[in-house]
Amino acid sequence: MKYKISEKRAAFLSKAFFEYSFKGNILDRELLAEINEPIELDFIAKNHNYDDGNDLLIAIVTHPYCDISTVKMIFHRADVEGYLKDAERSGDFQLIRAIITHLDNGFYKHEKFYYDPNSDPDALSFDVEELKKYIKEDTVLFGKSKGKKLEMSFADNFHRRNLKFYDGTIKTIKTSQGLKVTTDRCNFIFEVPEGDFRIVKDNTIKSFIDCFSFPTGIKNRFGVSAQQLRKVMIQPDLVFENDEILVVLFLFNSQALQLENALTNVSTMMRNEFFYIQAFVEIVAVEENFDKITRVKHNDTWFAVNRGMQVKISNQENLKFMKLIFVEKGGVLFSFSVVSDQLENLDNEVIKSLIDNCSLN
Repeated sequence: MKYKISEKRAAFLSKAFFEYSFKGNILDRELLAEINEPIELDFIAKNHNYDDGNDLLIAIVTHPYCDISTVKMIFHRADVEGYLKDAERSGDFQLIRAIITHLDNGFYKHEKFYYDPNSDPDALSFDVEELKKYIKEDTVLFGKSKGKKLEMSFADNFHRRNLKFYDGTIKTIKTSQGLKVTTDRCNFIFEVPEGDFRIVKDNTIKSFIDCFSFPTGIKNRFGVSAQQLRKVMIQPDLVFENDEILVVLFLFNSQALQLENALTNVSTMMRNEFFYIQAFVEIVAVEENFDKITRVKHNDTWFAVNRGMQVKISNQENLKFMKLIFVEKGGVLFSFSVVSDQLENLDNEVIKSLIDNCSLN
């Protein structure tokens, strides 16, 4: 009995089952039938795109190794309200009917993982008492949750942002002028602003990372050790500087953040980034109205910019000021960290210049 899936296995399962119909494939029922680990069925169900339809979910809830917690999750995310009102005309009728039939037959035996619909943001509401009229054995669905809580650690969550987990092809090319990124869904070009900016060499970046030390209290704050974080640190894709400003560009897999685009998910984006960044630098002070995020539109693409914050960075004697610029496109989060000794060096013109040097299509 496993409680964790290796990265290699997760990538294999994602390739086989995630958005399979989008790729013109049919459901690989033979491969699904070969799975004998409940955690793998749970992983597939959690990552299911409902635009794929319900065939995969029906195959999971009728699988002999399906855990009760997985059934609960699928059930509470289904349109039970529509089932109660429209019966066979409801979109999720077959899925819900399959679950109820197997519940009544005592098909589900084990609850190894913990699931609580009250803490699931994707769970839908319905009339529980009305539903119970249709179920002979309702304690499986509505009894006290049992099993082990499968909460991903901070390090594992951060690790999922690595582009190696990007769903599709991606190509990055560092040039003497900046960075080019090509994916199945978008193209990104960033050119270093003209003037006295210079690109920092990779060996200099590597030396900094090798000597990097994390803020104190990491274990207490995030439940993770510095050694664990060091294993999942992501090297920046581009670093450039002049005598006043240092700019660091990271490319992240945005799927881990569950974003759609920079306009509608600015608050989610910023909340995640502020949480992550505190594991790597210590935020000492912030500007007034720090929680007010600026949206900047450039060539029909929205960028998000935060107000300034004063931070303490490893290997740096003096405190620094930092602003963040984010834009999400085609499943990639482009994240700029702009750092200077003086807050006035990070004025709006500097931010605008950096944004203007981005080309996204």
